[in-house]
Amino acid sequence: MKIDSPEKFAEYTNELQNKKHPLLPKKISIQLKNKNGENLQMENVLCHLNIYIDSLSYYTYSFIPTNSNGIVNLTKEQMIQNTELKHYYDESILADKTPVKFDFMVMDNNMLNGIISSMENYLRIDTESIKADLKNRGLTDSQITLQIGAIEEKMKSDKKLLEFLEKNQNAELEFKQAE
Repeated sequence: MKIDSPEKFAEYTNELQNKKHPLLPKKISIQLKNKNGENLQMENVLCHLNIYIDSLSYYTYSFIPTNSNGIVNLTKEQMIQNTELKHYYDESILADKTPVKFDFMVMDNNMLNGIISSMENYLRIDTESIKADLKNRGLTDSQITLQIGAIEEKMKSDKKLLEFLEKNQNAELEFKQAE
């Protein structure tokens, strides 16, 4: 929906006021196929899912790997826990009976390489440089100590994510733009 008139704005506002949680499937399975429609059996092809909750909003789930058969199997629980839905999804709230729209795609290899490169650069920054930067920004020594702990934890988490991303097989695929 494009909001280009007072009527469209009113329609969108009404959607927001009558918000119900999306009725998600218990499970979705998606098989990668080649251009001839044959199954591609490639592990660690990273995919992306958009779950639309209304005409303008969606939640994203990225870095979904295929299994060794080239299949992505997602449960309702995985879709909730790996998106912003985890912050508000409540089974006791009335479900919206409108079918949920999904966009599923294989992640672009150039984008993945850009993310990997950015993460590698970020993870090379040493703690002393970070401390100096925080000091220059006016943080006290006790604030810096607190921040360094949080930054180091985040860096550990990001290092694991980087190792996961580096295993992707997206470069092995031939892409054809949708017509």
